Amino acid sequence: MSSSSPRYWLAVHPDLSSPIGGVKQLHRLAEALMACGRDVTLIQQSAEFHPGWFESQVNTTSVSAFRSRTDLDPKRDVVILPETFLPDLLSYAPGLPKLLFNQNGAYSFGSGLGSANRFPPPQDVLGLYHHREVLHVLCVSEHDEQLLSRGFGLGERRVSRLVNGIETDQFQPASRKHYQVALMPRKNSQDASVVIALLKAQPWWRDGGWKLAVIQNRPHSEVVRILGESLVFLSFGHPEGFGLPVAEALASACAVAGYSGLGGRELFQLAADHSIGVEVAYGDWLGFVDAVAAFHRSLSKQGEEVAEALQQASDTVRQRYSAAAMQASVASAMARWEAQLGC
Repeated sequence: MSSSSPRYWLAVHPDLSSPIGGVKQLHRLAEALMACGRDVTLIQQSAEFHPGWFESQVNTTSVSAFRSRTDLDPKRDVVILPETFLPDLLSYAPGLPKLLFNQNGAYSFGSGLGSANRFPPPQDVLGLYHHREVLHVLCVSEHDEQLLSRGFGLGERRVSRLVNGIETDQFQPASRKHYQVALMPRKNSQDASVVIALLKAQPWWRDGGWKLAVIQNRPHSEVVRILGESLVFLSFGHPEGFGLPVAEALASACAVAGYSGLGGRELFQLAADHSIGVEVAYGDWLGFVDAVAAFHRSLSKQGEEVAEALQQASDTVRQRYSAAAMQASVASAMARWEAQLGC
């Protein structure tokens, strides 16, 4: 690698306008690298595309334009691929060094994607992670850092955990909270449907005036508003590499209950440390009901203490997972992989 800084090309296609947190975080990674003074371009189906539901200003190019470039140089250009691109690793810009941005360890094997048949057998997946073109692997949770470094055998030197930053200027508690439970049924929707029915069947739910707020295909501003006004968020994501909605809910001063998806265990542990979080075993529908019922009782008996705990958890999350914290983690990781490049 030459003494000049490398150029980064980050694959973000196909072009998806639906609100998927992983897409937003790819843009945030690009922005963090730009803040480090690096040249970054997003590779999209169309160079003019933008998801539209969040703000981002990053240079873009189309897949066809990228593939037709004649100036790509393994001594200068680095491609960043999401873990979902693993089946295409060997054919995507062959010869260029790669960073794998792993936002969900399970997705490396196609688990939870509905397209597992595209992915090679597990032993071949591990082989791809050890391929000579894979310079470094990035992840976003403590769980996946251990999975990749120890489970995949990559070692600590080739894996860096990035802080998964959230928009702390947006996700914060509203001035007035409602007896409202928010949830996102995009993942494990059948579980969500059963839990909704069970909650509505509880006498304390009806008598306590609880309401549900289902977050699905909503504008980003609506998501921010709903979480800010809710007292509880139910998580149905499994498997998860981190659980961005859980972090956003905690920042909004919601109690959380549900699946950690493994990658979100650090968030549920933080919530439990403040007595406002319960991790529910996968498939334990009654566990959701019991967790909300316990929170209902706590509110009835210790309302002020609960409100204080929610605010303290919000403050902790908003500091630990801020954009500034993400920026610092990207700068630290970049120094590691660029040292391997010889920059």
